[in-house]
Amino acid sequence: HPSEWTVDQVVEWLRWKGFDEGVCEKFTEQEITGDVLLELDANVLKTEIGIVAFGKRARIVNAIAELRR
Repeated sequence: HPSEWTVDQVVEWLRWKGFDEGVCEKFTEQEITGDVLLELDANVLKTEIGIVAFGKRARIVNAIAELRR
């Protein structure tokens, strides 16, 4: 289950979803595990993690929403 993922598993999922290494590195730096991943929103992605591009944030938020289902 995604809530039990390690940082490496979250990064693996990001790569599988087609996100670039820049995004993966930010998630690694911030030690985003699965339980934290499921709590992220667009604001946190921008202010805390540093995903500046709106389109990228929107795609990440949509992918997380799919995971929650």
